Formats: sequence, structure tokens, C-alpha cells
Amino acid sequence: MRQAFLLALLLASPAVARRDGPPPVCPEPVRPVLFISPMGEPFRPKGEGDDPVRRWFDQADRNGDGLLTVGELMVDGDRFFATLDKDKSGELLPDEVSAYEQDVAPEIRLYQRRPERPADGGAKDDERDRPRPAKRRGRPVAAGYDGAIGAGRYAFLNIPNPVAAADSDLNRAITAQEFRAAAAGRFADLDPQQTKALGFAQLPRTPAQVAANAACLERIKEKAKEKRR
Repeated sequence: MRQAFLLALLLASPAVARRDGPPPVCPEPVRPVLFISPMGEPFRPKGEGDDPVRRWFDQADRNGDGLLTVGELMVDGDRFFATLDKDKSGELLPDEVSAYEQDVAPEIRLYQRRPERPADGGAKDDERDRPRPAKRRGRPVAAGYDGAIGAGRYAFLNIPNPVAAADSDLNRAITAQEFRAAAAGRFADLDPQQTKALGFAQLPRTPAQVAANAACLERIKEKAKEKRR
């Protein structure tokens, strides 16, 4: 049952974290605590003034022209694949995917073992391990709302595990070719108008960015209230 649930999540349509109309933008610097690239690489802020999304974009933009192409995203995916392929076999096997989930980007895990309870009120092992179902609204939910789970909370696309989801034939071994194909598919999801080249301003905001912006606006609102008192 648990495997069926996780499989459904991995194959779910990767809704893009877009928004209806331009929301208010906080005038103060807004930095999310984490950004997960389209291929699953985590980027965390490095000191004041660092934007992890911009840092990823500049890294992926190989020729520095300010535009991201599908080829550049595939090359960026190749580079990250090589860091995950510890045994250099050309495949990401279950232990390497597990190492990604546990050590590289632990924030994306869909569920965790709950703390042990007292004997008189304890829960069974399978109850502790059982993932909580994601909320549904009867339609695909765009990232940025309560439908974003796992890596989707910190990424452009609502894909719970971007690495495991690249296993297109579901044989529990992700090849470099599958990873490149996943990169091409995700670029297409980010480029519905088929412009073939994406500028930084064209990229959607992640749920983490939306939340950080909302928190910033709330702080400014509270400061304004205090001044009026």
C-alpha cells in the first residue's frame, strides 16, 4: 500500500509553481531557506545577499548569456548525476537514491519515522512509517498551495522526489539517459510557450519563495501598525 502511494506521488503531473497575477513584492531582501533545482540539487543560502535560485541559474547558464536552454539544463543534470553516482556505474541504484534522500536533500523526504511512544499508548511500526496522504482539491494543485509536497515545496515543479522520479521504466535503476530525458521533460514543463530559452525573470517562484515573501510582507505590515499606535 505504501509503495503504491509513493509511486503515485512520483508519477504525479509536475504542476508548475506559477501564480495568478503579480502579487505584492516585499521591498526587503527575501531569501528562502532552500531551493531544489529541477533535477533535485539542493541550494542553500550562503550568507547575506546570496540568492540560491540565482546561484543555480548562473551555474546552469553555461555560456553566461542570461538564458537557460534545454541543452544547458541537461548538462547541469549530467553534472549532478555524476555527484550522486558514487560507484561510477552509470546508474543510480536504490542505495544511491537513498543516500540522496538521507544526506544530500533530507528536506524532501515524504515521511519520517515518528518517535517511539510509551508502551501503553504506542503505535505499531507500520503506523509510524505510514505516510500521510496529501490534501487534494479534485484537480491538479499548483505548487505554492497545500498540494506541494517533498521537493515540490522548494522547487519550480511539484515533483516530490526529482531524482527517483527520473526512473521512467520503474526498474529501480536510473540511467544517465533517463536523467537527461527527465531534464528535457522538465524544461518543457517550465517552457509551455516553447520559447526554447528561459530568462531568470521568466522562471516561476517556488512555494518557499512565496512563503518567504509573505512573511516579509507580514513583518512590514506589523511594523506599520506599531508606528500608527
